[in-house]
Amino acid sequence: MEIALSGEQTTPSSSRIRILLVGGSAEAASALRATLDRAKAMEFEIIHAQRLAQALALPHAREADVMLLHVEESDLPRLSALTQARLSAPLIPVVVLSEIDDEAIALRALQNGARGYLVTSEINPRLLVTTLGVALESHRMTLQLNSARERARHLATHDQLTGLANRSLFQDRLSQAVSAARRGRQKLAVLFVNLDGFKTINDTLGHAVGDGLLRGIARRFSSCLRETDTAARLGGDEFAVLLTNLSNELDGATVARKLLHVLGQPLQFRRQSTSIRCSIGIATFPRDASDAEELVKKADTATYHAKERGGSRFEFYTEDMNAAIQRRVALEERLRTALDDKQLVLHYQPQFDLTRGRIIGAEALLRWQHPELGLVSPSHFLSMAEETGLIVPIGDWVLRTACEQNAIWNRAEHHGLRVSVNVSSQQFLEVGFANVVRRTLEESGLAPVSLELEITESSLLRDVEITVNTLRSLKDLGVRLAIDDFGTGYSALAYLKRLPIDVLKIDKSFVRALTTDPADATITEAIVQLASGLNLTTIAEGVETLEQLLLLGSYGCNRMQGYLFGKPVPAQIFEQWLADPPFRWVQGQTQEATAE
Repeated sequence: MEIALSGEQTTPSSSRIRILLVGGSAEAASALRATLDRAKAMEFEIIHAQRLAQALALPHAREADVMLLHVEESDLPRLSALTQARLSAPLIPVVVLSEIDDEAIALRALQNGARGYLVTSEINPRLLVTTLGVALESHRMTLQLNSARERARHLATHDQLTGLANRSLFQDRLSQAVSAARRGRQKLAVLFVNLDGFKTINDTLGHAVGDGLLRGIARRFSSCLRETDTAARLGGDEFAVLLTNLSNELDGATVARKLLHVLGQPLQFRRQSTSIRCSIGIATFPRDASDAEELVKKADTATYHAKERGGSRFEFYTEDMNAAIQRRVALEERLRTALDDKQLVLHYQPQFDLTRGRIIGAEALLRWQHPELGLVSPSHFLSMAEETGLIVPIGDWVLRTACEQNAIWNRAEHHGLRVSVNVSSQQFLEVGFANVVRRTLEESGLAPVSLELEITESSLLRDVEITVNTLRSLKDLGVRLAIDDFGTGYSALAYLKRLPIDVLKIDKSFVRALTTDPADATITEAIVQLASGLNLTTIAEGVETLEQLLLLGSYGCNRMQGYLFGKPVPAQIFEQWLADPPFRWVQGQTQEATAE
């Protein structure tokens, strides 16, 4: 066995108990070693020094398993040496060695943190080994208990997915920061960070990718914040930041710009690079609010306005925002009852076929006949419907109403007329969506071939196998399937040959500049050729001029819709158009077009 006395050192061995002996003479240390030598249950090594500071300065001293601390008789009433030892080496359990056999002093030593009390004249191998063993085990259990308490405290105050502070901890720190700022006449800011389009990523790429994205974003917060700031995940795709001790209220804008830049950088997850934008709202103390709760509300309000203005930006709270929020809340409440109150209506826009020279179908477009606001465009309420989950029952109503209306037209000798219905991402991803379509067709009496379902590209990007299975179930019903706004999303060209679709709808953004922008003309012609090669039909949206019609026709795209053929109108007017269309097309040796 190795022993180091009065500053000599040894290389520690992981299989031995490392004892740091502080105080006492060299002879006392040798006697202690001799006592341990007689104990067969323990291998040990001793590092000995006269003073605590000297002992802790020795190599490997702070890695000791236990400290045997000689306490002089003069120090026993105050036990200052024990206090100093626990402060200087809090991770090493201490056993007190004393010449005095006094139960009161021993009890005081234990109450002050000692793990044992030994009277030097009574030490024998069994007593020494037992005391050291109890001290080590007691210390180990205390560390485990403290670690478990710390883990429990961390879980109670931090988000388990990202490791950031949770809502409870953020609110507590914000309340304390507001109180401190009020006393010190300081400024602070709350930033609300909301990820733009995060639900689409979850729906299309899966929740595993979404969770990985959230963890990656959480790691990036630290690069933009000081140690005194707090970043928190409040839930879902909502984060918050607390900035304290600001010299200027505009400091929040500096941090917001950094966050927009850093969070917008692509993230690599499972060999897939994903990027996302965010919207940030800022409220400051004391300008915007005088308490924590009001600060949070106003930062949230500013975030909503940042999203309304296109996202990927930050907005400071202003008083004007309150009126807009109140309008939104009122609109959301009315939307919840719009279905029951029969305020939703469908308008129908003609789809024209140049080869037949007539209307061959209609796209069913949702409108809200608001009792105070009049006819409300879907651009003002569909995003709200998606956020609240109302888009699914509304979508089911649109599907049922359009099928019932087209069944009426088909029975009125408008045979072959097809109605197109837009399907939201949430609706398409609902379990049993194909059964909803089948039941709707059966109840309305509409032939499946007279229904066309329009699905956006982003809805098709979820697990390809699930998407293909859903599309095949719909295809088995006999309905036609179209990819809406083709070319504006994540055009997964490699998947087109696997998807059982019938139609590509060319987005109006390409058609709008068809005759003035060669790039849009080239893309449009390429889409038509691609569709033709895959035996798919193309429909061009947003056709407004005869020049656009002629150019599209020259590419081989003969089916179109847009204001040139008629705006979306109620069912009664559309039915009149079937007999007397507002646009006429005659094709022979010369081409003529007239719009009425």
